[in-house]
Amino acid sequence: MKTRLLLLLIPILLLRIVDVRAQASADSVKSRAAQNEQTYRAISRSPEDSTRSVFNFKAAPWYVRAMPFAIYAGAGKPKDRIAQSIEIGKTFNVIDLGIAVGRNSLRPDSTLFLEGRVTMDVANYGVFANEMTIGAGRIFDKQGSLMLELTYSIIAQIAPRFGIGLTTGYYDFSNELYDASKTFYGVYIRYGLLRMDSGGLIRIGRPRRPGRSGHGHGR
Repeated sequence: MKTRLLLLLIPILLLRIVDVRAQASADSVKSRAAQNEQTYRAISRSPEDSTRSVFNFKAAPWYVRAMPFAIYAGAGKPKDRIAQSIEIGKTFNVIDLGIAVGRNSLRPDSTLFLEGRVTMDVANYGVFANEMTIGAGRIFDKQGSLMLELTYSIIAQIAPRFGIGLTTGYYDFSNELYDASKTFYGVYIRYGLLRMDSGGLIRIGRPRRPGRSGHGHGR
């Protein structure tokens, strides 16, 4: 009788041991998965779904971007080849929306322009960031020429709210009588809240990357 009971208990004990080990293994895997998810959220851009973010114009911070010097490629006198502009607007995470005023030469006649610009932070690495700008506006000449812009820039964060960069791009001018396209190279500065490696604004609710105890990175 005792032998029969022992034979019945041995399989039950073996099944119990296997079940306990399997459960412990599953818990370990689950724990590692949870740790991996937590680590990913800590080092990724943000745990929030950016597709659900709302553009809040009142809460968005202001910025100023100025291009004190840009020169067109090609032949021409210096006063015909130098452009300048200043832009003011608001920043929505990785996007700047602004209005720019400038002139496309140093001549005193009708070279002023007014332009709307959209600038997007494309990539960040350390204190450097890459931006792309698309703009459209008008030159205040007799014909009221249309002005279109496509620009690429590299900016370096040299202070908590101050960055300086190099830019290159195209201005396209057109009206009923003529059209022209000019390639330019320039230097610009930006004042406003900058971005860390993820592209998110510093001190606007997005976490810093771990191990970055100094100033924010990116723009």
